Amino acid sequence: MELYPILATGIKAFCSDMILDPYSLEEVYFMSVAGYQTTVKGIIANLLENYGLNIEVEGEEYYLTRIKTGRYKTQVKKLPSGFVHAVVFPRLALPKNEGDEQNSFCIFVKEGCKEKQNQLNLFFRHLDEKVSIPLHPSWSSWLWRTFEEQEDWLLGLNTLAGNYKGYLFNFIPKQLHDLISEAIRDRKPEIIDCMQWKGGNGDGKFNFS
Repeated sequence: MELYPILATGIKAFCSDMILDPYSLEEVYFMSVAGYQTTVKGIIANLLENYGLNIEVEGEEYYLTRIKTGRYKTQVKKLPSGFVHAVVFPRLALPKNEGDEQNSFCIFVKEGCKEKQNQLNLFFRHLDEKVSIPLHPSWSSWLWRTFEEQEDWLLGLNTLAGNYKGYLFNFIPKQLHDLISEAIRDRKPEIIDCMQWKGGNGDGKFNFS
């Protein structure tokens, strides 16, 4: 794990993970920092209050700000060494988030062999909690592709440091309902397969042969 110095008004901690808005490269969506308790708290306070905060990665310096909308969730853990580790991310990433952004959410996934499946599982879980439309888990891949095809519905965030990936979703429920209805009318296999009888020979009897 590579650590990068993160500084604010004379204090310093070390950052292992940083995910930013891909356009501004300033707004922080995910941050993992460690160090002495007072310095870690100071770094977090500077982010939340939008005071001077910067990080240097691969010889490049970045000046950091909080996201323009939404609130953060902070999780702090004291390590056996006596140092403190903290993770900061938007409340939009929390399950059953009921903030002001009713049609928005974000997810963070760690790179690895199960990355794609974890990504789809988190995406579906958040979306299912956000909409009144009945959804089926088998639609996850189709729904992801549908979000990618709509303008501004899915935004891949920029991983500056670490091995996490982040995605921000903003959607229009009525339009999503229409897209699902259209897919059902067109009998798209990704949507209607879960509605097919799979229990037997079409007579309501199971075939175990």
